[in-house]
Amino acid sequence: MTGNRMLDNILLGAMVLASGLAFGILFYSLNVYEKPLPVDSVERAALLDDSKKRIFSEAYKLDKLIVNLKSRTSRLRFLDLETYLVPFKNRQHDTLEENKAVINDIIIDEAARMKPEELNTVSGKLIFENRLRKRINEALKGSLVKDIFFSRFVVQ
Repeated sequence: MTGNRMLDNILLGAMVLASGLAFGILFYSLNVYEKPLPVDSVERAALLDDSKKRIFSEAYKLDKLIVNLKSRTSRLRFLDLETYLVPFKNRQHDTLEENKAVINDIIIDEAARMKPEELNTVSGKLIFENRLRKRINEALKGSLVKDIFFSRFVVQ
């Protein structure tokens, strides 16, 4: 310690006091304090309020597509794809529905431009997704598609 008996006793007392305080808080929080139970009516009202706000827009599901891919070998390669488009606003679903054929053509065109080995990698999927988003927004003349999700993405 320090060599000064008075200072050593003060430091020892402070450490004992801090240890006792920490033990007391731990004992109180584990054994004495009981968290109040949630009230069903209050929680139900909060859940209904959150569901009415609808912060996130709903995804628009495209039909399942099977796209033939170019292959250097004689083996047939294809992409089996199920796609969800996330618009910026919910009211844009009608525009996506009207332009479904254009969107499918863009998906087929972009998939045909990429090699199967490239589509089979994570970076290839991200590039494919970014190209799709860019071309769809250009074709629809505005920022409609915020994100694209693939629920099925199989390269054979």
